[in-house]
Amino acid sequence: MLEIRRLWVLRGPNIWAQFPVIELELDLGEIKDTSSEEIPGFNDRIKSWLPSMIEHRCSVGERGGFFQRLDRGTYMAHCLEHVTLELQTLAGTPVGFGRARETQEDGVYKVAIRYQEEALGRAAVESARDLLLAAIHDLPFPVAETHERLLTLCREVRLGPSTAAIAAAARARGIPVRRLGTENLLQLGWGARQRRVWTAETDRTSAIAESIAQDKDLTRMLLDCAGVPVPAGRTVADADAAWAFAEELGAPVVVKPRYGNHGRGVTANLSTRAQVAQAFAAAREEGSTILCERFIPGADHRLLVIGERLVAAARREPAQVTGDGRSSIRALVDAVNQDPRRGAGHATMLSRIELDGIALTVLAEQGLTPDSVPAAGQRILLRRNANLSTGGTAVDVTDQVHPEVAARAVEAAQVVGLDIAGIDCLAEDISRPLEDQGGAFIEVNAGPGLRMHLEPSAGSPRPVGEAILDALFPPGADGRIPVVAVTGVEGKTTTTRLIAHLLDGTGVLVAAAAADGLHIGARCIDPRDATGPRSARAALQHPRVEAAVLATARTGILQEGLGFDRCQVGVVTTIGADAPLGPRGIATLEDLVRVKRCVVEAVLPAGSAVLDAEDPLVAEMAERCRGAVLWFSRDPAHPLIAAQRATGGRAVVERTGMIRLLEGAAETPLLELMLVPMTGDGCDDRGVRNLLAATAAAWALGLSADQIRAGLTSFRLPPRHCSNAS
Repeated sequence: MLEIRRLWVLRGPNIWAQFPVIELELDLGEIKDTSSEEIPGFNDRIKSWLPSMIEHRCSVGERGGFFQRLDRGTYMAHCLEHVTLELQTLAGTPVGFGRARETQEDGVYKVAIRYQEEALGRAAVESARDLLLAAIHDLPFPVAETHERLLTLCREVRLGPSTAAIAAAARARGIPVRRLGTENLLQLGWGARQRRVWTAETDRTSAIAESIAQDKDLTRMLLDCAGVPVPAGRTVADADAAWAFAEELGAPVVVKPRYGNHGRGVTANLSTRAQVAQAFAAAREEGSTILCERFIPGADHRLLVIGERLVAAARREPAQVTGDGRSSIRALVDAVNQDPRRGAGHATMLSRIELDGIALTVLAEQGLTPDSVPAAGQRILLRRNANLSTGGTAVDVTDQVHPEVAARAVEAAQVVGLDIAGIDCLAEDISRPLEDQGGAFIEVNAGPGLRMHLEPSAGSPRPVGEAILDALFPPGADGRIPVVAVTGVEGKTTTTRLIAHLLDGTGVLVAAAAADGLHIGARCIDPRDATGPRSARAALQHPRVEAAVLATARTGILQEGLGFDRCQVGVVTTIGADAPLGPRGIATLEDLVRVKRCVVEAVLPAGSAVLDAEDPLVAEMAERCRGAVLWFSRDPAHPLIAAQRATGGRAVVERTGMIRLLEGAAETPLLELMLVPMTGDGCDDRGVRNLLAATAAAWALGLSADQIRAGLTSFRLPPRHCSNAS
């Protein structure tokens, strides 16, 4: 019962949707003829366990639609779809697309469910199945524990807030996004136009600059030399030396590790020898070299510099609670940590407040313990530093920053050499120059967290992800290289290699993926069949590739979807009424068309689909294309060609042994077939159609008639490539 026979993760555009889905084959077993209203108590249990599914509109089209379907009676495959979607949404990745379809096998369904994080999607499918079985058999189900487990998994596997903001900004601009590995490394764009980011660090972030920023003493020295306000300070060997320097400066002082981050080991506003000694010991736990600096009074600010401008600023408040006259500090902290925005580490917008050793010390300085009950309205500090990673909060103050403060922040980033920098600044009033109030910059951070600017506790969120994208890509750039996807039942390899050859003649480095391997220029880097999504991703990941031509076979589409999100040109060579069917899910020609047209549906609005006008199964794909259609045919009088010319469209035809480019009423004779080596070697009708398809694709890419002509006359393949097979 409810057996998941197989599960596929379709990571690219697929037969179901233009976004990733999990597809599974579900066998309902002995309940194949039982609908939801026929199982006593089933609907009530589902509604009580997941009441938030009231928001599912389902096919009814209104709030509560799915619950209406439950009450009228629906099948378990449909229930699995909705429960899986809801479990993912409750875990933190809102998704709303699902489909359940019967197969030709009685009681077996195909179910497709959108996901954002693959590991979470898989886990949600399994949990949904367990929940449905419990509801069917009237067994208890651990709803709260399941929710917490999936929520924890989501936080572990999803992108952090900073990286997610950059990814979202990229997708909004139409820039391809690919996660490399399981951490926060992203590839934005393809091939030679790609850029890479890791949280708020980019491929332009210098390793030297990053090392400088990690060394707080070196950073302070360089900024001081450049006239940027910094506190006086120096490294100290032990607690006695730190106190001696504090006396020399005049207390209060700050003690912190020379190398460190996230405020770990930093203690501020130290005025006694005992405080300095205790702070030195805390700093030593985080690093072997300790820095002592003059304490700068004022609010803690983070200034975000991207390129040559300040794009956001926040005033940070240290971790704290406010008494209510009844609750202990421990209980108040627990209450604050119930905020769903707070979590462990940096995966959420805010971090949990921890009652650790540093917090206990800060409480002791205030004469308090975790069990103390503060008066109503009493503010209790739990940290002296205001880092978000230690439970602090932030208020946006971008519009208040004085131009001179902004200018010094940009200078600080440039002195260190960072393209993106988080500048920590202490100032009583950020709207006044630092020099007028004794303010100073105390740290420069490489790869700063963006959380406080994306979702401040108060004030306006700032589009910092978009600002990073603007620095990486010029206005209007989408990071894409020309991508041609070639599919069909026959001729994929020949057509792919010919298009690649035509592009190669323009001087660009071309990746060609086909049945005879993956080629980068003239070099074969993988001799295995390269018609699947793995090879497509490899081609688009290569940092020197300037164009890609990708043969795209049905098996890869069915098992994993396309290996790219969009293409500039999608070519469908032919299908034919006698096309072989299979593998899984392809029982009819209509099924085969649905698979092959994925390439056409992936064409960019500014791109083109190249289609065989004489194959009705291919021709019907034209209506699914977002871009233009460029027909090819051996019949210049075909009705589709005539209609295309009547509207000023383009087509490539062969008439009287001549390849001709048609655009509206204009006709350009291109080349006689007898002058093309591959046709001169005795290719049949299919070989000529491959030639026309490749010519049309090159024309769609903007190659001139002279460039196409030169490429056709210089292209040669071994005799085996002139057959109908690809």
